[in-house]
Amino acid sequence: MKTIFKSLMMLMILSVSFISCDSEEYELDPEIVEMGNLESPSNNESISINTESGSNIIFSWSPAQSADGGAISYMIKFDEEGGDFSDPLYTSVSDNGGGATKFTMSPSRLNVIAAQAGIPQLETGNIIWTVEATSSYFRENFPGSSTVSLTRPEGLAIFPDFMYIYGSATEASSINNAVAFKEISNQLPSDNIEPGVFESITKLTPGEFYIVNGRDESSEDFTSYYVNEEGKIRAGDQATAFDMEEAVYRIRMDLAKATITYTKVSNLRLYIMANDITKAELEYVGDHTFEATGAYFDFLVPGAPEAPSWLGWEEERYRFKFQLGDDQTSYLGSYHNDALNGSLVPGLDGYNGRPDGGEPDYYNNVYFLGPEASYWQGAYKFPSSYNGATFTVRVVFDPMAAHYYHELILE
Repeated sequence: MKTIFKSLMMLMILSVSFISCDSEEYELDPEIVEMGNLESPSNNESISINTESGSNIIFSWSPAQSADGGAISYMIKFDEEGGDFSDPLYTSVSDNGGGATKFTMSPSRLNVIAAQAGIPQLETGNIIWTVEATSSYFRENFPGSSTVSLTRPEGLAIFPDFMYIYGSATEASSINNAVAFKEISNQLPSDNIEPGVFESITKLTPGEFYIVNGRDESSEDFTSYYVNEEGKIRAGDQATAFDMEEAVYRIRMDLAKATITYTKVSNLRLYIMANDITKAELEYVGDHTFEATGAYFDFLVPGAPEAPSWLGWEEERYRFKFQLGDDQTSYLGSYHNDALNGSLVPGLDGYNGRPDGGEPDYYNNVYFLGPEASYWQGAYKFPSSYNGATFTVRVVFDPMAAHYYHELILE
C-alpha cells in the first residue's frame, strides 16, 4: 500500500512539473520585438489627386512582430513635412478594423490632408506618413517616415461649417434667411459618403439662386459661388439658374469635386412595420419639415382586423418610407438594429422599450436607411398613450439642428 501511495505521489509531482514547464513555455509576452517597414507608396513617390474619377490610394507596410507571436494592430498617421506626428493631420486604424497591413484611402480624404498640410489647389507639396503598431499595452511608431509628393486638383478641401443658397428658386428671398446646407458624414454601416458633401432637403422652384458660405457678407472669409454650364461649382457672385420642376429635393453639393446634384424627395409616409399599412402621409410644409395631422393608430393585437396572422403580442413598431427620385422606395428610421436592442451607429445605446421620457435624447433621430433596409431595421415604438389616439407627426431635416429628427404630438 505504501508503494502504491509513493507511486501516486511521484505521478502528481511529475504532473505538476509538466504543467509548470508548459506554463513557462507558453507565457505571454506581447512586447514588440520587430517593427515593420513602410512599403507603398515608396519614399518621395508623386501622386496626382483625382477626386472625380481617381482610384483609391493604398498605403501598405510589412508586419511587426511581438515576442509571443500575438496579434498586432495598426494605426496610420499623416503629418506635414517636418512634423513629428505628435499632433498629426490625420490618423486612422488600418483596414479590417486595424488588423490589416494596409490602409485604403479615397482621393477626397487625401485631398483634405493635402490642404491641411498647406498645399494650395492645383499646386504640389509634400506630406509624410508612418504607422503605429500596438500589441496589448505596447505601442510604438515604425522607425522613420515616408514622404509623398501630392498635386492637388481644383475644388475645396477644407470646408466651412455650413453652405447656403438664396434667391427666387429657393425658400429664402435674401441672404439673411438663406437656406442652410450641412456637411454629412458616414454614420450607418451602409453609408459611403466622402468628405466635403453638403446636404439640404428643401423646396426648389424654377428661378435662380446664389450660393454662399455664410450669411454675413462682411465676414473676412465670405465667398460666393455659382454653378457653371458644365455643372461645376465655381467662385463668383453670379446667379445659378434652376429650371427643373417644382418639388422638394435632396440637394448635395460636393465641394471636393465641385459638383451639385438634385434628387426629388416625395411620398413620405409613416407605416406600421408588422403589416406595412400607412398611418400618416406627410406633406412638405416648408423649412425642411414634413408633417401630417389627424393621424390615428390602434396598436395591433392578435386577431385584430389589421393584424398579421403570425402576431402573438401587442405590436406598435413603425418607421418611414419615401420615394427618392422617380421610382426608388427608400426607408427612414432609427439607429436600431433589427432586434431593437443594439445600435448601428457607434457610440449610441439601444433602447428597446416604449418611449416614456426615459429614452435617450437621440432616440428620435432619423437616418437614411437606404432602399435595402432589412424588414425590422430602424424601428421606433409608439408611447403607450398613443394607442387609439389622434396625433401629429413631423420629420425635420433641419441642417442647423444636431441631427435630423422626428416628433410625435398628441392632438
